[in-house]
Amino acid sequence: MVIVEIFVILSLYIYALFRLPEMRIAGTIIAATLIGGLAYYTFTAPSAPEEELNRIAVSEIVLEDVDLTLGPRVATLSGRVINNSESYMLTGVLFDVKLYDCAAEDTPLAECFIIGEDDNEARISAPPGQLRAFDATLIFTNLPETEGVQRWGFEVVSLRALEIAEH
Repeated sequence: MVIVEIFVILSLYIYALFRLPEMRIAGTIIAATLIGGLAYYTFTAPSAPEEELNRIAVSEIVLEDVDLTLGPRVATLSGRVINNSESYMLTGVLFDVKLYDCAAEDTPLAECFIIGEDDNEARISAPPGQLRAFDATLIFTNLPETEGVQRWGFEVVSLRALEIAEH
């Protein structure tokens, strides 16, 4: 819709410049100023999703019962999260999940081969002090056959949160 509005305004602007030749210089200056201001705003203003990132520290959440279910096409990371932030509603948790091929069950993950990796965000709505269930769908492509024991691990990359409206 915005594209259509911009096209209509631009068409009217070009039409006015052809119909009123005495306005071409002033019209060009006005257009250059507007385009410059729009470009400046676009490149300097943070987007709303960037403002939502990392308002809550990873230490302010608690993850419980995290499990990875591998299916034939997709995997699902699921569990529960407690939001211990006092002023932000947790709206998303970005996970980085890795699959490992380890020599034995007790081999440290640092010594195992990474055979698959994907990241995805679990979208949730957890007000301060509340617990919510989450799940994130992951796709591991080109997984080789494991020669040892297949294990997995995850890391919380970032959190997304919104301010709580005061009443």
